[in-house]
Amino acid sequence: MARHWGLTICSRRTASPPLNSSVSRLMNNPWLEIPLSDYESHMSLPTIAQAEMLAAQFSNALLQFSPESVAVIGCAGGNGFDRIPSTTKRVIGVDINPSYIASASSRYLGRIAGLEFHVADIQACPLQFDPVELIYAALVFEYVSLPAALGNLSRVCRPGARLVSVLQLPSAHVHGVSQSPYQSVQVLAPLMRLIPPGDLAGCAASSGFTLESEKTLALESGKEFSIQVYRHAAG
Repeated sequence: MARHWGLTICSRRTASPPLNSSVSRLMNNPWLEIPLSDYESHMSLPTIAQAEMLAAQFSNALLQFSPESVAVIGCAGGNGFDRIPSTTKRVIGVDINPSYIASASSRYLGRIAGLEFHVADIQACPLQFDPVELIYAALVFEYVSLPAALGNLSRVCRPGARLVSVLQLPSAHVHGVSQSPYQSVQVLAPLMRLIPPGDLAGCAASSGFTLESEKTLALESGKEFSIQVYRHAAG
């Protein structure tokens, strides 16, 4: 299942509640309707098993690149944050859903050094944080305008930064949004747009990202995912 955007909010959070955010406009986006408990329970079901896979890919990226700064796009409740090493000095969590950000903040602020959260629509407004060495965007691009989102991500990349993306691959045999007891997630089905990896690579190149590597990962559910690593142009 892919991630989400559609609420135009640009804000920063580095301290305890309340969350200070400036809401410029609220769009009708299904991701704002899904309780975090439903989303996390759905993704953690043994028949779906995407929560563990996404956390593992995040951990792999941190181990491979050892960034001092990382931004997690579509962070939801902070899946995988417990795997962030102490060598990563600055961590940015970004999500469109303010309640997701509030939950992630309550879980991890004070436990992870240099942690801040932003409520933002990555395709609608410039991101309000300093550039980072690594961006992890797992199951995000299925729900955004690629040129707009990649352009905004490009502006928060340090020279030579990596972008690690996880895409769900199109399939004629499995549902885009898996069936589960958590029916609230089914509102995503009409919004979901599965993207061939080549299409992402072509659009990413226009924003200064060069594809370094890619691999395909298959889950027991029958779903397949493309893991791509991009390097942003230096200088």
